Amino acid sequence: MRGLRLWRAAAPLLAFVALCTGCAHPADPAALADQTTRGVYDGDYTATTQNFDDALKGQVTRASLGALSDRMHALGVYHGLRDAGSDAQRSRYDFTATFDRGTMLVELRLDADHRIAAYRVSPQSGS
Repeated sequence: MRGLRLWRAAAPLLAFVALCTGCAHPADPAALADQTTRGVYDGDYTATTQNFDDALKGQVTRASLGALSDRMHALGVYHGLRDAGSDAQRSRYDFTATFDRGTMLVELRLDADHRIAAYRVSPQSGS
C-alpha cells in the first residue's frame, strides 16, 4: 500500500521530467545547415530563414538570397553536406556543400536557443 502511495506521489514528477526531457534535445546543426542550404539553393526565403534568429533574419533580403542561389546553381545540382569541422563548445559548425561542379563552405553558428545566429556560404578554392 505504501509503495502505491509513493508511486502516485511520484507520477506527476516523472511525467514532468519525461515532458521536459522530450523538449530538451538540442538542434542538429547538420540538419539545420542542410535545410537552410536547400532553402537557399531553391531561392525560398521562408525555408532559408525559418530557423534564423531575429537579428540574422533581418539581414537577409530576397535579392541577396537570389544572388547566392544563382552562385550555387552555377555549380550544378546540390548533393548535400559533409562535416568540415566543428567547435561545439562555441556552437560553430563548418560543412562542405557538394555540387556537380564544385563545393562551397557553409559556416553555421547557433545561439543559446539553438536558432541560427550566423550562416555564411563561400566558394572553396578550386570551385
